[in-house]
Amino acid sequence: MKLRTKIPLLPTDSKWINGQINIEKLIGEKPVVVYFWSVSCSLCGGAYNYIKQWKAKYGETFHLIGIHMPRSKEDLQEKPIKEAIKKGQMEDYIYLDHELIVTKQFQNRIVPSFYLFDKKGLLRHKQSGETGMMMLEKRLLMLMNENK
Repeated sequence: MKLRTKIPLLPTDSKWINGQINIEKLIGEKPVVVYFWSVSCSLCGGAYNYIKQWKAKYGETFHLIGIHMPRSKEDLQEKPIKEAIKKGQMEDYIYLDHELIVTKQFQNRIVPSFYLFDKKGLLRHKQSGETGMMMLEKRLLMLMNENK
């Protein structure tokens, strides 16, 4: 996915956990962070801990959407996914992308991966892997402070 690309629409089927969100409702309000993770990813939990810190620090100044991207057949089992969500205290909207529809839209290949969209819904930063979380936070702050 190239920078300045508009955020793709998300499926409206029943594969959501913690509620469902409509992208059209998010645009224009706050920056949006879309993060890809997998229940079998040992690094994803550590990366999500940063996101929890940002939510505590910045409150409701950005939207957060999780995309569970399975990496194996075992990752398709919902019970371990729901347990990981509970254990990790993941309260945001999470889409179970078992057919890799959203993954393909984003052209994503790695977990964890993060996509930052501005208030207009345009991709402004993307990052893969668990390193560089401070840079990701700086980019998010920049987007939160734009056009205040």
